Amino acid sequence: MISNVFLILAWFFMIFGIFGLFRLKGIYTRLLSSAKIDSVTVITLFTALMIKTGWNVMTLKLGVVLVFYLLTNPVTNQIIANSAMRNGIKPDRVILGKLPRSKGGSDA
Repeated sequence: MISNVFLILAWFFMIFGIFGLFRLKGIYTRLLSSAKIDSVTVITLFTALMIKTGWNVMTLKLGVVLVFYLLTNPVTNQIIANSAMRNGIKPDRVILGKLPRSKGGSDA
């Protein structure tokens, strides 16, 4: 029962992450979003699988794969970002004095 909740939660994270990738504009914001959503989805998915299999050798194997993934995912994202920076892709900048004002809010 709990494993099914975690599986559904992993699907929701994955779907919202895909929508976030399409909404964001810069390569670095997309990379950050995909890294976070990917990590949360994998943690949730592997937790569900570990609960579903029970306490046996398969749980240990899933835990080892999860730890390996959590150690290598930030490294791969850093390599992608570093490669993009070296190839001349600049991050988008927001100048704080030039932010667009909201139309319906108050400026208190």
